[in-house]
Amino acid sequence: MRRRFPKRLPHMLAGFALLLALQFLNARAAYGQEAKGMATRGVRTVSGQVVTEGEAPIPSGVTIIVETRDGKRSAEIHPDTQGRFQIPDLVRQTYVMTVSAEGFHTQEVFLDLKDGGDGVVTVQIMLTRAPSTKSSPPLPALTDLSAPKNARKLFQKGVHALQAHRVDEAREKFQKAIAEYPCYARALTGLASIQVAARDLDAATANLRQATRCDPGFPDACALLGQVLNNQKKFAESEDILKRGLRLSPDAWPLYDQLATAHYNQGQYAQAQEEWLRVLAIDPSPPGELHAKLAAVYLRGGARDKAYAEMQAYLRAEPEGRFASAFKSMMPRLGASGGQGVASPKPQQPTIPNP
Repeated sequence: MRRRFPKRLPHMLAGFALLLALQFLNARAAYGQEAKGMATRGVRTVSGQVVTEGEAPIPSGVTIIVETRDGKRSAEIHPDTQGRFQIPDLVRQTYVMTVSAEGFHTQEVFLDLKDGGDGVVTVQIMLTRAPSTKSSPPLPALTDLSAPKNARKLFQKGVHALQAHRVDEAREKFQKAIAEYPCYARALTGLASIQVAARDLDAATANLRQATRCDPGFPDACALLGQVLNNQKKFAESEDILKRGLRLSPDAWPLYDQLATAHYNQGQYAQAQEEWLRVLAIDPSPPGELHAKLAAVYLRGGARDKAYAEMQAYLRAEPEGRFASAFKSMMPRLGASGGQGVASPKPQQPTIPNP
């Protein structure tokens, strides 16, 4: 039975958000006012067109941002109705051009303007359509359909208590719902989430195993169990649980996220990269921390330009996020030294904060 999985965690557990996060992991290059006084020979112009598949122009809603490699914005423009644009007076250096449009995947293009004559640099950017991000209500778990009415009511009361930060009350309601129906996978997972937050991992693991036995395709339970096993460095077992969950819930991006974590911590960087890119394919606007994870795995593989782009994407999504300071420190070294001597940040094991 293949079931769609909501793209956003607030839909999980009927509104109870499981926070599935990895923990891992100033000098700036000077660029500024002196560029304004440079002679014409010291600058270049970039001209081009933004198109879709089949080279059809995008009529409206396109934004182009040009930034230096140290993250300083040099230009922000909007192409005309034919997708055409021109950016004059760019200093001879390397830039990152980010092209975005509603309904399309964002594209990043590297512009190396250091070499060549003084002529116009011509580029064509092709955007591909992104899948619809409209969220649909999650299908009920198998055990939701068989749980008695009173158990479902108790579970909902537990959810409301948890949303109000009344954790003890939520724990009690989840326990009563499970007493009414011992195979209630959603209630078992809710209780396990509280236990994980309290670091009672043995009890949480037991409840999550029971939840996955009752409903092998319930993605909330599979993802959380995979995360707990990753935290315990039981990567092979985590991988087995997550793959079984994905066979029944192939759109559950948190399962791919945790599977990538298992691969990464076993040194399987190519597989980790593949799984994190699957997350991006399912949800084109993922949590900002996905970009931090991709930056780490790209550095491991030596793809420093891609790592740099992911760091920029993270800083745009979370400019004051917990990795912002580290990335701001690393990015000038990536630009200035070609990535030599820049250590790849290693993710720590996943943890779950108090709800």
